[in-house]
Amino acid sequence: MSAVSGSAPGRRTGGGIGGGTGSSGLEAGRRAVVVIVANSPGEISGWARPVVARLRASETGTAPALGGLVVVVVVPPCAFASGHETEVAAAIPGVDAVVGPSEYVKYALFGVVPKGFRQAQVAGTPDGGRGIVVHLGGDPMHSALLARRLGYPAVLYSDRTAGFVGSFARFMVEDARVEAKLRRKGVPGEKISIVGNLMIDGVTADLERDAARAALGVGAGAPLVCLMPGSRRQQIRYAMPFFLRVAEIVRKFRDEAAFVAVLSPYVSPSMVGAAVRRAGARREAPEGRHLGHAGKRLEGAGGRLVQASGSAPPSPGSESALSESVEMLPTPSCQRAPLGAPSPSATPRALQPLENPEESVNPRLEPAHAFVIETDEGVAVRLVDRDRYDAMAASDVAVAMPGTVTAELAFLGVPTVVAVPMNIPEEVPLPGLPGLLGGIPVIGRHLKRAAVQKAIERIEFTAIPNKRQRRMITPEVRGVLTAQDVAIKVLELLQDAKARGRIAVELRQAMGQPGASDRVAEMVLETLVSTGGRRR
Repeated sequence: MSAVSGSAPGRRTGGGIGGGTGSSGLEAGRRAVVVIVANSPGEISGWARPVVARLRASETGTAPALGGLVVVVVVPPCAFASGHETEVAAAIPGVDAVVGPSEYVKYALFGVVPKGFRQAQVAGTPDGGRGIVVHLGGDPMHSALLARRLGYPAVLYSDRTAGFVGSFARFMVEDARVEAKLRRKGVPGEKISIVGNLMIDGVTADLERDAARAALGVGAGAPLVCLMPGSRRQQIRYAMPFFLRVAEIVRKFRDEAAFVAVLSPYVSPSMVGAAVRRAGARREAPEGRHLGHAGKRLEGAGGRLVQASGSAPPSPGSESALSESVEMLPTPSCQRAPLGAPSPSATPRALQPLENPEESVNPRLEPAHAFVIETDEGVAVRLVDRDRYDAMAASDVAVAMPGTVTAELAFLGVPTVVAVPMNIPEEVPLPGLPGLLGGIPVIGRHLKRAAVQKAIERIEFTAIPNKRQRRMITPEVRGVLTAQDVAIKVLELLQDAKARGRIAVELRQAMGQPGASDRVAEMVLETLVSTGGRRR
């Protein structure tokens, strides 16, 4: 990210980020501003990251017209946010500045110029510079407001539909289904372009499957189950222990099974350690191994977070200090394998020492590849954060919460049991008024439970490949669940190699081909040049 002087935020006094005015059209040598709006984990990592990469790769070809680009990511408030979106966006290669939720609100409502916009000027954007707003998810209202304040044209990518259609110069959509929805809203056909599925462009597995499994210490014939509990704090608190309990049940029937938990960039080992420690404490309570409030229980396994000696120490002041949740184990003296995993001869409870410890994508989080969860029943689950797609692609079956990850797993051809436990509906995030009602004292919890139940009844499918094909390709388990409900589906898939093969083929077909980010970047730059970077 560009350096920035210590100037205090100011108020917008005119067009453009800096408040000045400039001549119409793009002038050679003047860098244009691309303001990307995205606000949830899937959109930041799955959509914004590949688009930024393609914009940077394409900008040299348009240099005579643009003079280069300044990329600013704006993160509006979102009910589905993890709280770490700003830090993760700042670490995306090619991003010059980031505007967080609170700064965005001040700018949208009162015109207070965010620090991130000032950083864009330091990076070379002159006052009154030209630019474009690119909506990559969330409420289109935010992009419409920004475009109006900045005086920039706006374009929108959508995999469903959109509001505020009069505020956008161009619409980039996933498929003909979304195009039809926008046409029904009165959007002219010439403004709509089908670009494909953006969320798969950032998914790349570099290692061959056998090499990845060897790096993870998984034997040639051992089934590998991948646990993906989500990105948000509440998901880690409840879904992580629940998935660990699923692993314990699976191990009882398939004692050769190996397990990995692939963590989102928004999740730290500290969060996982706190979750399993809390689950273990509740297991000792009279209620047994269940999590949640009275009458709404969700099973969960307790355990401990094990850190291999020789790995990087946890960052000071991290949440739920690791000294309370991590045990140090001796590590065999041998070279570290890829993926931060032990060699097959290593003790299963310890990872190899890291020769070059990498900082997590979020600098406030500890690197997950140095940790293993050992459940109370002795099941070892290795945490993976880097080379995450290699670990996912090497898995025979995955267990996941709904979200972008179901699309990533589908693109990799991994049969997935998508679990939607409704045992604690008041913990499910909801946007808008229903989410706010949940905060009302006494009755809020009951109102939110009713709102969540009504919302889930309207949803036909929760896994993205199932939604795209409008049929059940990969299994979903919904309702008030036990860990056994999910474990049965996992075991069924593990026992039927033919079914796994068929599902893998259908999943890949459902997700289509990559390349949407190239087309999005091309249309962003075309619109930027054709409009001169000013709203008409």
